[in-house]
Amino acid sequence: MARKRDKNRDKAKEFFLESNGLAGNGEIAEKLGVDSAKIRKWKCIDKWKETLEKMPKKRGAQKGNKNAAGHGAPFGNKNAETHGAYSSIYLKNLSAEDRAFIESLTLDVTENMLVELRVLKAKERDLQRRINSYTSEGAKGLYTDKVVEMRTPGGVMGGRDVTYPGGSTCTSLSMAMETTVKSSAFERVQILEAEWNKVHGRIIKLLDSIKSYETEQHRIQIEEKRYTLMEQKASGVYDIDPVDACLDCGEVEGRDGGDG
Repeated sequence: MARKRDKNRDKAKEFFLESNGLAGNGEIAEKLGVDSAKIRKWKCIDKWKETLEKMPKKRGAQKGNKNAAGHGAPFGNKNAETHGAYSSIYLKNLSAEDRAFIESLTLDVTENMLVELRVLKAKERDLQRRINSYTSEGAKGLYTDKVVEMRTPGGVMGGRDVTYPGGSTCTSLSMAMETTVKSSAFERVQILEAEWNKVHGRIIKLLDSIKSYETEQHRIQIEEKRYTLMEQKASGVYDIDPVDACLDCGEVEGRDGGDG
């Protein structure tokens, strides 16, 4: 008489497929309350991986993942920041001192050029502050840039293939290890200074554009005055300020000159 099929067998496969293959044997076993060796056996016999490869790819995190709860990290967060050379600067996140400095910049140019200049100056100050933090006397040792998780063959059975009844084979569990990538204060300063030079160059280029804009505006004003003067000469009618005319006549507006 054939043994009755375990009701958790199909549930285990379903959970594995819903996780897009990310759920481990131990996690599935704990969820269903069975031994992890049984999960490993079902995975090979029922060809879970082959079934997963034939399914359309899913986008996003696995079902039940809480990493993005609340629609992800807030806008402008620093979760992925290392040395900060490429971090974005947002005016609303500036300190009161930096905000006062940025808002004190005034130029008679279009609004977009002013906003761009403010952002670049804020970025430049932020990079300089980071450079100073790594060049101070207290900046010593190594700093963690990133942690990389690597998976290698092996595990409890040494990476050997296991054959189950029915001819199905499966490689034993793999083991994970972490590799930490670190850098010195000197290396971080080099990256920050390179980015500072780029930002400073953009500021100089923008200031040149602002100067060119102002020169062009001044030229246009002169041309407009010249055109108006030529128009008045051609018509014989001159537009003269009444106040200037009174001053030329020796009279002052609002004062009684008497009978003289």
